Amino acid sequence: PSARLGEMSISSRISRLAAIDGADHVLILRMEDIRWLTGFTGGTAQLLVRRSTHEAWLLVDGRYFERATDEIVSSRASVHIERVVPDVSTDEMIARIVGTSSLAVDPTHVTAHFMTVLQGHCSVVHERNQLDDLRRVKDDSEISLIASAAGIADNAFASLVSDGLFGKTEKQIRNRLDHLMREAGADDVAFDTIVATGPLGARPHHEPSDATVEDGHGVVIDFGAMVHGYKSDMTRTIRVGAVSAEYQRMFELVIEAEAAGIASVTAGISGSAVDAAARAVFLREGVDHEYVHGTGHGIGLYIHEQPILSPRCTAVLGVNEVVTVEPGLYRGGVGGVRIEDLVVVTGDSCRILTHTPKDLTCPRSPRTI
Repeated sequence: PSARLGEMSISSRISRLAAIDGADHVLILRMEDIRWLTGFTGGTAQLLVRRSTHEAWLLVDGRYFERATDEIVSSRASVHIERVVPDVSTDEMIARIVGTSSLAVDPTHVTAHFMTVLQGHCSVVHERNQLDDLRRVKDDSEISLIASAAGIADNAFASLVSDGLFGKTEKQIRNRLDHLMREAGADDVAFDTIVATGPLGARPHHEPSDATVEDGHGVVIDFGAMVHGYKSDMTRTIRVGAVSAEYQRMFELVIEAEAAGIASVTAGISGSAVDAAARAVFLREGVDHEYVHGTGHGIGLYIHEQPILSPRCTAVLGVNEVVTVEPGLYRGGVGGVRIEDLVVVTGDSCRILTHTPKDLTCPRSPRTI
């Protein structure tokens, strides 16, 4: 994609936030939320929105002022850029804009200290800012960026597997894959890459170690790329050499469960129903106790966004939501299997954004496949 966030992509976002009933002003503190609303990509800022007029003020210090000016001009967001100067504190600047009006602050996004400081200057109202919900449905530019990140991850992984995994350590595989994604155009990795070989695969969020891939191992690799802030997420399990019949059966069940989960993803389905579709395969086989996490999650500027596809999820999927489907089985002393794809809801079905084959094997030698 040629643009990070086009005019049509963000022109209405501040207005959508302002239109939600609540306090006179809303203070936005999470950088991903600020990026989504304005196009500003710096590391530190505060965004203040006045609901009645849909006006917005981006507060940045001297390190980011020029960058903010360029990016706001590029995004064409209707935002006033205010430079934070050393002799005036951020809370004082906020108070000057807010005056005697009320200020909404999401208490989960602010430290207790800063909340106390703000309360000394303003009439502060605790209010969930609802941006998690607003960001759920993606526009075309967002889907394009996520798809680009997924394509980079696909290509990097193909190179990784073609080089072979046998005899390499988890850390070596992680380092190689991360390098390949950056070389292919990723701005960064989407999250800390997971590589878990053999029995270590029974730990869903295992951190790569010096453990070596051996003949008969299953290697769980969970990874993603980031492009202009937007992230991809994919997991594949590679069987190296001849795996045991027990492990092969685990693999087949996860493949079946993932296919059932993806087939269930449609507009109007609840997150719990998607989870149930995948989980039913494990319940049928009496191995559901080895499925220790939910079936998926939303993704975008955050790696884990709403909705969280779990048995408790009442959220209903809508067109252009992007979610993962990632069932897995984890058996102590044997290993783990997880298969994960990234899909965008299209209506009565979904479109898969991750295209790496699922039924992958590697030879039990360093030779190229």
